[in-house]
Amino acid sequence: MRRYYLLVILIGTCSLNGQVKDTVVAKQEIIARTLEVFKRFKDLKANQKEYEGAIIEEIQLSIPLQQPAASGDAFYLKQLAQKSLTGDLGKEGPATLMPEVDGKNAARLTGPSQYDSRIEPLVLNSEIPWQKQILINSESVGIIVEREKLNAVSKEIYQLDIYLKLGERYNLCSGEAFAYQPVTGVGTAFISGDSTMITALHVFERPLKHYAVVFGYKIISRTGVVDVFVDKKDVYFLKEVIRKNSEQDVAEFTVDQSFNRPALAFENSEAVTKEKNEVYMIGYPSGMPLKVSLNASVTQNDNPFYFYTTLDSFQGNSGSPVFNFYTHKVIGILVSGEIDYKFNGHCNTAPVCFYPFCKGEKVVRIENVFN
Repeated sequence: MRRYYLLVILIGTCSLNGQVKDTVVAKQEIIARTLEVFKRFKDLKANQKEYEGAIIEEIQLSIPLQQPAASGDAFYLKQLAQKSLTGDLGKEGPATLMPEVDGKNAARLTGPSQYDSRIEPLVLNSEIPWQKQILINSESVGIIVEREKLNAVSKEIYQLDIYLKLGERYNLCSGEAFAYQPVTGVGTAFISGDSTMITALHVFERPLKHYAVVFGYKIISRTGVVDVFVDKKDVYFLKEVIRKNSEQDVAEFTVDQSFNRPALAFENSEAVTKEKNEVYMIGYPSGMPLKVSLNASVTQNDNPFYFYTTLDSFQGNSGSPVFNFYTHKVIGILVSGEIDYKFNGHCNTAPVCFYPFCKGEKVVRIENVFN
């Protein structure tokens, strides 16, 4: 799938690949120290914010910041350097505050530019009701990864293989957004029941035994740090597909245990009207850490089985839940869209597309998924 607008700025990130001393010993030392932090805070029953803060501090003390981005991003990176890692992470970030429209009482958020609506969950403010609800919903959306991407480093923890960057994977041109963020996984899934999830059927190119669902894969600091260590309670292994619709390209599957988080609420997609047609999506575009795609709308709504939107989506968003912005309930599943990148003779760029010149991103109506 393709982004619906131009990507123009990238977020500097930091990971365990190519940023530490190029020795096995150095990497093992970082893992050992991070495991100590994990165990210490788990024993103290610290909250998630305190734990993430400790992980950020430990990783940043051990690993220098990612290599400089393109010169066009210098101003943005300078802004990042001036931001503090202390305080409420949800109140700051790369999002731009803009005047509110349509009578809403909270400021609108955008991503790396006014044309890119993908944001990191950490920029959402839990004190603002609509942003708080998006944060709550995001806890029930996981990334589907191949099991070989999970490495057990202790009885309680997996380490995610995130050594490949977005720019490397797709040979992106300089200046493309998120080029230095890690990529892993093959799709997105969301919780539909006690031990069931829904995704796009085409995500599964291998038998289900080769896949797992991971929660908590996200950026945890404004300098782009990703917590690669995942508690085993947040990792679920796929068992079987219990329902599928090949024509609609959707599937519901079971996992090996009950979830420690709630199922998402659904509603009929007819709740979206011409007057109130704003939607948002939560998922893992191109296998990157979790993103929320905002400021989108329904553009074509005349087919009984699916509708089209202006959501910013990529291949890894397949299976992402699409929400009614006004009710925060799932109204559909993202299954397909336009091409992600175009080759310019030297490297790949995200193409520009504006409605009505492109159809947009296709979303299957939730009420018709298994009828």
